[in-house]
Amino acid sequence: MIGTSSLSAALPPAAVEPTTRSNTGRPPRPSADPPLDPAVTLDLSPAARAMPAPRPNAAEVADKAQYQRDLDSNQIVFQVVGPDGSVVEQLPSEATLRARTYAREAEAARSTEIGTAVARSA
Repeated sequence: MIGTSSLSAALPPAAVEPTTRSNTGRPPRPSADPPLDPAVTLDLSPAARAMPAPRPNAAEVADKAQYQRDLDSNQIVFQVVGPDGSVVEQLPSEATLRARTYAREAEAARSTEIGTAVARSA
């Protein structure tokens, strides 16, 4: 027969002293965060729904994000495109894509058998 017992009955809880913090020796650290902007309110009343929303002008149009497949490296590229169609940000960068394409082509050239790329003539 196997005997079991409760662990809580075997050991009483240990006393723990509370920790105290002292600020002696260190001045308070100034906050590096900028001050917050004023709170934004949103009017959900029926009267507010009847008013048309203001339309942004051409200078306030936001950038758009898109995904494309790079044809040379055959990888997905994330781009942020400005309102005028220029690429503002791209991940991975052009240099990274060129380096990956070069590495892939170098690996393919290394893996081919010696003499298979040379045309044999009589």
